[in-house]
Amino acid sequence: MKWQILIPAVALAAACSGGEGNRDTAYRQTDSAAADTTMAATPDTMAHAPAAAVLNDSSIVAELATADMAEVQQARTALKEAKSAAVKTLAQRLETDHAAHLKQMRTLASKLKLTLPDSSSVPAAPELAGKTGAAFDSAFVQHAIDDHQKDIDKLQNTLLPAAQSADLKSLIRTTVPKLQAHLALAQTTERKLGS
Repeated sequence: MKWQILIPAVALAAACSGGEGNRDTAYRQTDSAAADTTMAATPDTMAHAPAAAVLNDSSIVAELATADMAEVQQARTALKEAKSAAVKTLAQRLETDHAAHLKQMRTLASKLKLTLPDSSSVPAAPELAGKTGAAFDSAFVQHAIDDHQKDIDKLQNTLLPAAQSADLKSLIRTTVPKLQAHLALAQTTERKLGS
């Protein structure tokens, strides 16, 4: 999952939705003069957020929703570009599950009165850019494996402990097994590509 596709819109949504003190999000600060409000756009997973950043429910929800948007976008690209039937199966599963999870995130955001980022500003994964055929298939599967490993770790060890809302904690707890299933499917798909 792309839990840390970080875009200024995510930072703005997080800052605007939670009132005073919500400028401190889980996103990378830039080294610019406006580092207190400007966030770096990086297509990496959430596993690379700085340890010093203070997380809050608003920033966690924005991060999770952005990750789902990126996964749906990447899976749809794979459904068009992949050559292997196994990769298309993986992409379909990721698209279906992350679209459903995004719907859950929207419901939770509404309940918590939080604003989610716009899906049109989610960047494409650079690992997949310009690749076709077997190279695309391999890159997509490796990307899915790497992201899901990092995301499972971050959900369990960073986001879950930082979440305040019982509803958000519950959603994170139910998300981890789904990501573990995605990881297992991606690893199986990788083995199929290797044979």
